Amino acid sequence: MNNVCGLDFGTSNTISTIYKDGKDIMVPLEKNNKSLPSCVFFPFNEIENPIYGDIATNTYINNGYGRYMKSFKRILGTTFFEQRTVLRPGYNISFQDIIINYIKYVKNKTEKFTAKETDYVVIGKPVRLSENSSGANSGIAQLEAIIKKVGYKNYSFLEEPIAAAYYHKKNLKDKSLAIVADLGGGTCDFTIVEVNKGENELNILSTSGISLGGTDLDSQFALKVFFPELGYNSIDKFKGITLPSTPYRDAADWNKITTSLYSKKTEMLVRKMVANSKYPEKIIQFQKLINDKNAHSLLGEIENTKIKLSEKESLYFNSNFIPNTVDLSITKSILEDSIENSIQKILNTASECCKQAGVNKTGIDYLILTGGTSKMPFIKELFKNTFSNAKLIENNAMDSVALGLLEKAKKDIR
Repeated sequence: MNNVCGLDFGTSNTISTIYKDGKDIMVPLEKNNKSLPSCVFFPFNEIENPIYGDIATNTYINNGYGRYMKSFKRILGTTFFEQRTVLRPGYNISFQDIIINYIKYVKNKTEKFTAKETDYVVIGKPVRLSENSSGANSGIAQLEAIIKKVGYKNYSFLEEPIAAAYYHKKNLKDKSLAIVADLGGGTCDFTIVEVNKGENELNILSTSGISLGGTDLDSQFALKVFFPELGYNSIDKFKGITLPSTPYRDAADWNKITTSLYSKKTEMLVRKMVANSKYPEKIIQFQKLINDKNAHSLLGEIENTKIKLSEKESLYFNSNFIPNTVDLSITKSILEDSIENSIQKILNTASECCKQAGVNKTGIDYLILTGGTSKMPFIKELFKNTFSNAKLIENNAMDSVALGLLEKAKKDIR
């Protein structure tokens, strides 16, 4: 068999899978880890030698002097794709090249592991990636341009929930109906499939998706629970209206921290907000967060709090970036209330997938959950209640898309 690969380039993490010695293998992209966090750190003293993954995050957190970026997949389909960002005075790079270099790093790691050049790769894509814009500016056109520049010669794309269905196909009964819910960091995507064991095939009845995922839940959690302690929703003492929210929304968005927050425009706006606020102390703390370029670190603390609340009913939040949060009690219900509206939108998208397929939710035989966001107990229970007659399948939730992409790659070249 040729050297085939499945590439799951994710908003939060990336996995590369290969077929070797008769086995499906996830390539250790970072030490012995099978996934590589989708983040990069550019050290100012070695700006042309970026660091990727957990090492990038740890270097940045431990007072690394440089520029940190995360979740850059969300640049696809936006006007930022070809724009350039200043890494340090006199040195800039396009966001397109940041993604190219990251995927090239994954490709090189994979080919070093196999000691062969990749002959064929199947790359995952969100259901709605091609709908963000049109023509050469569409997300799928931009992703294809990246894949070509990385150096993959033979490739195809497959919607991520369909890839997960390929992975789980062997465990589904003939003529059964399954809904795959791929709840990721940047998108939540769905497909309804019918199993046809006789032809060893899946009949894809419908797909649907929404550009909303785990990173958006982090943003809403930050804005509703933590950022009021930094002056979010403060009142203008002259006009009696709420001060601008844009800097806070940028600080709660992994992408916009990089593209918008650390800018002269934001610096000037926040300075004006301090002057116009009736109680400026909290906004001064927010101003310091921006000036010290610590928004990534704070958002990381908030993300970790969200993850921990998946296992605990409550915890105490302490942060050096928000002085007033000494032993601030955060409960699971506070988290759930802050993201409730978004979860309903995600459930509505799943219902739309059923409607497109002409299938009643009670007629679904299997509920397949995949992606990091699916591991939140609150969300899992909502899906189980929505598809109450379905058998839950959630094994390999973090890997099933990547392994399904590899399954499709093997099928394509047989």
